Amino acid sequence: MSDVDLDGLKAKVEALLVPVAGSEAGAEAARIIAAARGMAPADAEAQVLAWSGKRAEGAPLGLVLGRQPFLGVELLTGSDVLAAREETEILGREVLAALEAAGEGGLRMIDMGCGSGNLGCAVAVLQPRVRVWASDLTESCAALTRENVGLHGLEDRVQVSRGDLFEPLKGRGLEGTMDVVAMNPPYIPSTSLEKTHAGLLRHEPREAFDGGPYGISIVSRFLQEAPAFLKPGGRVLFEFGLGQARLIQALVAKNPAYAGCRFATDAAGEARVAVLTT
Repeated sequence: MSDVDLDGLKAKVEALLVPVAGSEAGAEAARIIAAARGMAPADAEAQVLAWSGKRAEGAPLGLVLGRQPFLGVELLTGSDVLAAREETEILGREVLAALEAAGEGGLRMIDMGCGSGNLGCAVAVLQPRVRVWASDLTESCAALTRENVGLHGLEDRVQVSRGDLFEPLKGRGLEGTMDVVAMNPPYIPSTSLEKTHAGLLRHEPREAFDGGPYGISIVSRFLQEAPAFLKPGGRVLFEFGLGQARLIQALVAKNPAYAGCRFATDAAGEARVAVLTT
């Protein structure tokens, strides 16, 4: 791209991205331009503008570029799979901390509703003592997770299944063996998804967002089924939506399998991740 006016191109891209990226427009513009390095100048400029146009329409940047870093680990994305969000890194950091607290030796984790495999694969890259069982309802998610497993050479430590919640993991000798069970479930209430958040459905699948009438349908099932797979003292971790902390507290209080619950917060101090002990 040596013959391209990079400053001018970056300014043009930033202007396109401000409505969707806000204060991150400059950083996103830099990522888009960096992704085109190595192309012929004319092709690079055209590609940068094409990518910028898609991002300006609201598509997540990771989907636009085909790759998305998560916890510093570069991962492939797919058009029919949820793109990992920055707030889900809160869940990732809490999972890593829970695994570290589980002690020495081999560690075992379930990444339920794995999507692109961002959580399970990144954790496996960053914590070499862990074995991960990743599972998702859709074949597109399971297939993309397998691609990311292959990308990072994790075939011996990350197994991928497809099915409804824990169903594909039952009867495999996994019950009572996990240090951590984690999930980033769909948690947007159906009516809000159709109205306030309808734009999300232009680029990503409904099942990645739709949490039922109150946003907790999948979470409720997850909380019921997860304890069977944990070691004594194991932990359940999951992300939830803004303003749902009281609902989550009420759900947890009804289940005697859980001995404790705390919330991890985002940069604004909003509770976004539940960490449960058994």
